[in-house]
Amino acid sequence: MNKVWPTLGLFVELALAGLLGVAVVYGRLDQGFGFFALLLGGLAAAALLVVRRLPVEAAGRVVTHGALLSGCVLFAFPFIWLVSTSFKYDEEIFVYPPRWVPAMPPRVEVSPYVTAESLEKLRAPEGMSQREWRLLWQRLEPMLWAKGKGLLGAGRLTGLEEVRVRGVLAHGLFSLAARGVPREVWEGSEGEMVEAVLERVDGPLVDSVWEVGFRSLALRDVTVKDVGYDIHVLGEEGFLDRWRGVRGSVRGTRRAVEGEEEAPLTVGYEFGEEERIGLVGEFPLPVSPEEFLGFTLPMRQDRSWHRLYVELELDGRRYVCADPLFLGQHRWQELSFKLEEKDGRDERDLGIWPLVPAEDQEGALAARDRFRLRLEVERAGPLMAMWRKYTYSYRSAFIATEHRWRYVFNSLYLAVLTIAGQALSCSLVAFAFARLKWPGRELFFGLLLATMMLPGQVTMIPVFMIFRYLGWYNTLKALWVPSFFGSAFFIFMLRQFMKGIPNDLEDAAKIDGCSLFGIYWRIVLPLVKPALAAVCIFTFMNTWNDFMGPLIYVNDQRLYPLALGLFDFRSEHGSEFGMLMAASTLMTLPVIAIFFMAQRYFIQGVTLTGMKG
Repeated sequence: MNKVWPTLGLFVELALAGLLGVAVVYGRLDQGFGFFALLLGGLAAAALLVVRRLPVEAAGRVVTHGALLSGCVLFAFPFIWLVSTSFKYDEEIFVYPPRWVPAMPPRVEVSPYVTAESLEKLRAPEGMSQREWRLLWQRLEPMLWAKGKGLLGAGRLTGLEEVRVRGVLAHGLFSLAARGVPREVWEGSEGEMVEAVLERVDGPLVDSVWEVGFRSLALRDVTVKDVGYDIHVLGEEGFLDRWRGVRGSVRGTRRAVEGEEEAPLTVGYEFGEEERIGLVGEFPLPVSPEEFLGFTLPMRQDRSWHRLYVELELDGRRYVCADPLFLGQHRWQELSFKLEEKDGRDERDLGIWPLVPAEDQEGALAARDRFRLRLEVERAGPLMAMWRKYTYSYRSAFIATEHRWRYVFNSLYLAVLTIAGQALSCSLVAFAFARLKWPGRELFFGLLLATMMLPGQVTMIPVFMIFRYLGWYNTLKALWVPSFFGSAFFIFMLRQFMKGIPNDLEDAAKIDGCSLFGIYWRIVLPLVKPALAAVCIFTFMNTWNDFMGPLIYVNDQRLYPLALGLFDFRSEHGSEFGMLMAASTLMTLPVIAIFFMAQRYFIQGVTLTGMKG
């Protein structure tokens, strides 16, 4: 060990130098690989200082365990990336440099407001020192604000904190304008840089920054849907003026939008001692109450993650939304609601939310020619807002999957049956090959191993024709029945494990009058638990992740397991990466959990296989 330690120390020092070199090449802490290289380099330096002060044997153990932990972190990185991506907004995913840590939602007490959460981090142009960048920004920021404010117009700034708007607007204008500045300009004089940036600041650029950074709760005209699924536009201007605040500090402001005749109603609110703010609108009913099915409310949310309560009063009855809604978006979308008692289909994946009768029916609007809507916003604290943001993709993926519980049931059903089939059949066949002596045993065992050389693609078509002839196409039988005929690899693994059991145990059992099946059940099976656990784990992972088998034999969507259901989900929501990563995480978690719970048996089964007594 004394001879090995200098070489090992030199290797650690070279690895440290390499990591620090990578960090220097990438240069910036916010660039992913550079950040992790610098972090690992610092950890390696600290570990090296600690190891050099330890005895040789202890140092060896520290280095060994450190290498194992580093390997665990390295191989766990894809899963960490998968989970972190499911926590992000879309604009956090499609950015460069990548954002490795999901952004925390801001604490919103006053709305409208502006935020820089969706903007790129403000950084110096490439090749510019930090000192030069500070001097340039001190000169450029007032000019960006002055030009941006003039193009923005005073109407948009009403009710907003000017200092906050100035910081966000200047930040966004520089981030977008600097992209089009040629590299040679940044190597010129400061005046040329300022002029080049300001030349690219125009009305569309200011509107783009404003669209990204401005947050507000806004409403447009309500439309009504009848039981015949016809849509009725109320048809008169001024309906937005029917909304009025009834709880907390609420105000409505018309903010003009370019290209639209009627400005939407921007709802300004401020939480004080009240935990809720609310507003009510009363509108004419274009159909009879018996024909009324639901309504659609166009809304732009302010991404505050406050909870939204929706209440409908119609014909003397009060209805509430059965699902929790949150202000988690910042673009226009149509929130549609329908009476569940008139249409019980689950259409939440289409953005149609069910309304159910409220417990309190007192004071509901009894007029038959009008209906009343009540919106209430409940304050969310920082931790609650963070929880809602990080779990949004999981809730959306769950709602957007039509046969979600069928997928889970089918996967569990197949996993249980295939595990039972493989454990029973493989252990019985392995027992016959390992403990029984019969003519041709080695020949048949060789033939069994020879089947492992045939790839699945060779037997795929003949097996499919057999199962179709048996009437098993589009059933789950084709996926679990073959497991009761064993697997050559698992039989080989269990046979090698059983050959290591001392013959004395079997002889003693025979003297006591135990039958061959009794020896198998009472002596052999308890002793091969580690190998049997490894078989079960491998079988579960293969069944849970099996995609090709269900794709070939199953055509009914209600029979899909999770792997095929995830593929179907990807075809419908492939552009919504947060939801896709959330669904993938939910499918991966059971495999990881079962592996860690049974890893002791798994390691024993793999390492002890092949040992003979």
